[in-house]
Amino acid sequence: MQVIKDNKSLAAAIAELENKKKCEGILLQKHFEFTVHSLNPINMVKEKFNETINSPDLKGKILGTAFSLASGYFTNSLIVGSSANPLKRMLASFVQNKVSSLSSVNTDEVKEKSISFLSNSLQKLKIK
Repeated sequence: MQVIKDNKSLAAAIAELENKKKCEGILLQKHFEFTVHSLNPINMVKEKFNETINSPDLKGKILGTAFSLASGYFTNSLIVGSSANPLKRMLASFVQNKVSSLSSVNTDEVKEKSISFLSNSLQKLKIK
């Protein structure tokens, strides 16, 4: 800041301080609006939802979950078949639950083994 010697320099110093006050007031207002917007619960939920949707591994998680559910369902249909036996159906539900949970935990290993199994099976079916 400059040394004030006369009325002219005093007026310039006052104008400079008022300009600084106005700029800082605008910055403070913008920061307040941003804070209010950020702390709004609806906006927080929207931001988390967008983060989740735009996350890079969401597609892999969805495919893994679908694969584990399909493997459990396939296991259930293999065990039950067309049987009406309630004990067999209860056992099949239990096995379906376990297969689904195991395949969801070990998705990568199950994918590798199932791909190799399918490729071997398809090569055996190949007509020579």
